[in-house]
Amino acid sequence: MTEPVDPARHLRQVRTYYDRNTRRFLRWGADQGTRHLHAALWPPGVASLREAMHHASERVAQEIERSPIRVERVLDLGCGVGGSLFYLGRRLPRLRALTGISLSPVQIAHACRLVPAGEKHRFRFVEGSFLDLSGERFAADFAYAIEAFTHGPDPERFFAVLAARLPPGGRLVIIDDCLTQAAEAGGISCRQRRWLDTYRRNWLLPGLRSASTLESLASEKGFVLLRDEDLTPYLRLGRPRDRVISLFVRWAGPLMERGIYLKSLVGGDAKQKCYAQGVVRYRLLVFETRAHPAGT
Repeated sequence: MTEPVDPARHLRQVRTYYDRNTRRFLRWGADQGTRHLHAALWPPGVASLREAMHHASERVAQEIERSPIRVERVLDLGCGVGGSLFYLGRRLPRLRALTGISLSPVQIAHACRLVPAGEKHRFRFVEGSFLDLSGERFAADFAYAIEAFTHGPDPERFFAVLAARLPPGGRLVIIDDCLTQAAEAGGISCRQRRWLDTYRRNWLLPGLRSASTLESLASEKGFVLLRDEDLTPYLRLGRPRDRVISLFVRWAGPLMERGIYLKSLVGGDAKQKCYAQGVVRYRLLVFETRAHPAGT
């Protein structure tokens, strides 16, 4: 069971988290200039860090190419500083409208500065919540969220909002952490529960659910789950940097949770332990809208 969350307060916390940390993530993260704020993935055939940073975006591009309807308008739900949208714009030049939404004005300002010269007509970045996408400006043929969905305080509303923005045949991709069935059912040890709670608390993740729960919530809003792939084997865990952070967390403990950037390190360490213990898995989920339920 998850504790009740005040949605407005939670969204303010997420905005503050990224306003204060984005520049640090970009400065200290090894992203090879890709401007991605998500994990690197190393499937067979990926040989460089730059490719690994792009891989989640490449998987989104492949799903766009598989779409049963023509995709011209793409919506990035939790766009960061635009790394994935810019990748899609280069990779798929036929896309004519690429819109990103983020709670963080710092991220939106940064993304706007990165829009390529002569392409302002294609790229648009909007400050706001992906739980409030009213109006035709957010209509899309395809939508995706990379490591953003779990920040949302209301997964059911998320699918309802996207069902209203996508046409029948439109697809929605989520690449994010999901609880395992055992973790969601409470069948984990007290130690594992502490790691999970530490991860959720410090990374602000009230939307963390199992893949089967997300399938059920999405189905109620007219989505069908087409694909569920476990990407966890493609993560590189326990890197030297990760081991150093783990030592600091073990030494400093709760003291590290007093700083907003240090909290992210504590949460990241707990996240790695959750992966190692099979509490959380990093998944790719592909949904398709089949029909809009009555009343939506």
